[in-house]
Formats: sequence, structure tokens, C-alpha cells
Amino acid sequence: MASAGRQLMASLLLALGVAGVHADDTGDNSPSSLRLSGFGTLGMSHTRSDRDWLLAREQTQVGASSASSALVDSRLGLQLNWAPAERWDTALQLVLRQRARDASLGEAVEWAFVGYQISTDWHLRLGRTSPEVFLQADLRNVGYALPWVRPNIEFYGWMPINSLDGADLSHIWHTEHADWTAKVQLGNGLNTIQALRIDDSLRIRNRNTAVLTLSREAGAWLIKASYARADIEVRPDANLRLLQQALQQITALPVPSVAQQAQNLSDDLYPQGLTQYASLGLQYQSSTWFGSAEASHVHLASGLSAGWRGYASLGRRWQRLSAYLIAGRSQADKMPNAAPLNWQAELTPMIGAPNAAMATGLGTLAAEAANTARFEQSSIGLGLRYDFAPRMALKLQVDQVNTQANGAGSWRHNTSEPGSSQVYSATLDFVF
Repeated sequence: MASAGRQLMASLLLALGVAGVHADDTGDNSPSSLRLSGFGTLGMSHTRSDRDWLLAREQTQVGASSASSALVDSRLGLQLNWAPAERWDTALQLVLRQRARDASLGEAVEWAFVGYQISTDWHLRLGRTSPEVFLQADLRNVGYALPWVRPNIEFYGWMPINSLDGADLSHIWHTEHADWTAKVQLGNGLNTIQALRIDDSLRIRNRNTAVLTLSREAGAWLIKASYARADIEVRPDANLRLLQQALQQITALPVPSVAQQAQNLSDDLYPQGLTQYASLGLQYQSSTWFGSAEASHVHLASGLSAGWRGYASLGRRWQRLSAYLIAGRSQADKMPNAAPLNWQAELTPMIGAPNAAMATGLGTLAAEAANTARFEQSSIGLGLRYDFAPRMALKLQVDQVNTQANGAGSWRHNTSEPGSSQVYSATLDFVF
């Protein structure tokens, strides 16, 4: 079944030279075919804010170093596809972009897999792939493939896992009115995320990861549902470890109310344990109109970054010119931690006023550290795209972002206060 959305995607994949990767979309998997392709974005953003916050596109990058930055959105991708034999395909994709401070060079490898077309309906891949939890899972770095300057930060900016090492199996089938795709992914991963408030980085390992996706395409419409679960292990830096050790000492004190608060603060310092993610996305693509909307919920065993996230976008094309509107929202599940003001009075009789004051200060510091992980803000943006040459597009976008108190987890050098910011962006996207 040929649909408008599938035709647009196939054209883009051919432009990128990745037909071999998506054999179920194109059917082109001829032996010995070798293709080198690439994509890139040259970007510039400027932020005006009533706070001294700096723009970050996602948790896995350092973010801007000043109000104006060319690093947040700029990136270069290279991709090699090889079909060594009938039914076999391989892909290697490198993405050079700003990452977290202590990210390893290996994290630049977004894809590295071997695929086998079991039949016309079944496809198996072994190696490194992208978790299929977004509509734009495979294309989030390919600016030319996106209508906007960048994916919505409220929805996409939280995701700490960029790649998955393991295996996936996909199955496609056709009904009278639609094309269906189901996929299961299993694997592990190791990524580096940035503690944006303090300019430090953390290593996050996801084990026993399973991703299930189901998509339905009919005409110009695509709907995609995803579920993922993983056992998360964060490697805290030295400062967080010391803070957690101090809190554990407070939990040992025979003051039940203080001990419980200290344990809760310790648990909330960073996520650990089972993480579950569910999302639903809807996309419309025609020659004139385009739109998409996604919503997700993240459940965490510990930490404060769990919550609801979503965005919606609508745009129109006039030959080479496009205009669009995009709005996003993130809402944390848990309220921010409050400073433990009662500790001073409750601990003084037992450990003395100086030690009680020190413990209260540690509790306040822990509450502030945990709150930096909260994402609670909304945004609305307007943009233009001009495809002025084959495989090249110029985009302009302006966003108004309103951030709630203790909800600025997506901003570099964020603070606990609420904030209002305007972001002006321009990008030049290309594929080759």
C-alpha cells in the first residue's frame, strides 16, 4: 500500500542513501551495494531570559556557553551502508555533535548493526540501534528530515538513552486499509548525561532493556505506540556519593521523622532501578499539510524526573516554503522536595546545635540537588522552512518558554526559581 507518508519517507531515505537500512520500506537490498551518505546542521541560537539560564537541547549535551551558541543544534552525521549478500545489510552511523562533558568517543556511534531479511515480512538486526520510543526515533539528529529547527525539548529533551546494544526483530503485515509494523528490541546501553545545573556529568547504564512498538499507517496518517522498560543504574560523581553517605548517617539517628525524610532525600538524588516509559504518537503528512503529536509518561522507581510529556505541531507547505506552529508541555509526577526546616529543632537535643545545623544544611542541599531533575515547563513556537536548493533547507524559529519553579531541568545553569525565556534559532540543514 503506497501512502503519502511512506512516499515522503522513502524519498528522504533515498536522499540519505539508507535504503539498505530500511529494507522493509524500500525492498532494495542488492548484494555488494556500498553507500556512503551523510547529513548535517549548521545552527545558531540566541536566548533571552529573565534568568541566567542557557539553552540545552537535551540531557546528553553540555549546552550553550553563552546566550548565543552555534553548538546546541549543529551536528554532522556520516553513514555507511553495505549489503554483502542477498538478504544481508549492515549500517554504521557516526554523529558528531556536542555531548556531555565526559562522554566517550564510542557514544558518537549511533548505529552499528548487521541485519538479515528473514522473509519479506520479518527483519532481524544485531548490534547498536536507536530505541524505537519516538515518532522521530531514527531521525532526531537529521535536521533535514524534521520540519522544525529541533525536536520539541519538553518531549525529546529528557530522554537519556540514545542507543541500544542488542537485537531487534520487526514484522510487517498489510490489511485492506493499512500497513502495520510491530517491533521488539532487547539490549543494554551506557550513556553519559549532563548535570546541567552544575556542569558535571553522570554515566547511566540501562540493563535488561525491552522496547515494544506497534505502528499503523493508512494514507497520510501514521500512529505509533511504544512501551519500554529498563533497569537503570546511575554512577554518581564524588560529590553526590559524599552527600548520599551523609544522608545515610542521618537515617541511622533514632529520630523516625528525620530518618524517613533523609531516606527519601537520598532516594531522590538520582534515578535507580526499574524505569518504565509509554508513549503514543500521531503523524499526518500530505503534499500541503503536515502535523504530529506525541504524549508519554515516565515512571521511575526513584528520582524526580518522572512525569508526563507531550507536544503538538501543525504546518502548511507552499511549494518550497513551509510554516509551522509547535507547542510542548512537561509535567512532573512528584512535587519538589522542600528544605527540611524541622531538622534543627528535632536534632539539637540529640547531636547538639552545631551538628543539627550542619545536618539541616545537608538536607537542604540534597533537596535542591534532587529538584534539578524536575522538568516542568511549557513552550510555544513559530517557524519557517525554506527548501532553497535540492537537499538543503533554511529554518527560522522563535520559541516562548515558561518554566515553573523547580522545573528547569532542561536548562544549563538552572536555578529553582520560575523563568520566562525566548529562544531565537536559525539552522541550515543538508543531506549528501
